[in-house]
Amino acid sequence: MMRENTNQRPIKFIHSHIRQARAQSGDNQPIVCLIIDDSQCKKDRSTTSIEGLDNHFSHSEGKSIWSHCVVTVHVVCENTSFAKDFRSYFREEYCTEINRTFKSKNDLAVELIHSFASHLDGNEQVYVLVDAWYKSRKLVDSCLEKAFHLIGGLKANRKIYPHGIGIKISEFATKFVEESDLHSVTVNGHDFKIFTYKGHLSDTENAKVLLSWDKGTRSNSLSVQRRRNGVLLESNPSIL
Repeated sequence: MMRENTNQRPIKFIHSHIRQARAQSGDNQPIVCLIIDDSQCKKDRSTTSIEGLDNHFSHSEGKSIWSHCVVTVHVVCENTSFAKDFRSYFREEYCTEINRTFKSKNDLAVELIHSFASHLDGNEQVYVLVDAWYKSRKLVDSCLEKAFHLIGGLKANRKIYPHGIGIKISEFATKFVEESDLHSVTVNGHDFKIFTYKGHLSDTENAKVLLSWDKGTRSNSLSVQRRRNGVLLESNPSIL
C-alpha cells in the first residue's frame, strides 16, 4: 500500500475541489492530474566519464550541482500515483558539441503532454500541474489543444489587466487589494486569505489568478507575494 506524504495532500485537495465543482454541473468524468517538473540525478564531481553531466541548479539544495537533469511527468488519479515518463535535458552548448537538436525544458514538457495524450481514451478530464518555470505560452497552447486544464505558478512581476489596464501582480496586490476583497480558505487545517482575478495575462487569455496569504500575516512585503502568488489557467474557468 502506498504511504501518504505531505506532497500528496495538495493533490488530494485539488482532486476533491475539482470533483465537487464538476459534479454540481453534472460532469462525473474521471479526473487525472499530470504533474510536470524537473529533477537532478546528482553525481560526484570526480565522475567525468558519463555523458551528459553538467552543472544544473537544484532547488532542494539551493545551488548548482554536478548532475544529469530530467524533466519528469507524474500521474495521479484517485488513489493511484506513479511516475509515468521522463526526458533528459541537455544544455544548448552540450547539444551543439554532440550535434544534437536542443530542446528546452518547456519543449520536453510539451513532448510529455503529447505522449500522455496519445494513450487516453477521451473519457478523462486532465489537469496539468506545473510551477512558474513551465508557465509558457507554448505549454498553455499545448494543453488547450488537448483540452487539458493547466494549473501553475505565476511570478509576482507578471502583468494582469484589470479593466484593460496592465499592472504587475505585486503592484496590484500592494495598492489595490483590500481586506474586504479577500475570502478565507482552509486546507488541511491551514487558513489562507484569497483574492481572485479573472481575465487576461500578457500571453494568456481566459485565465484565473489566485493571490493568497497566510491568514493573519498578510503583508505588503513582496517576499510574501512572491512565495504565495499562483495562477490557474482554465479552458473553462467557471469550473473552479
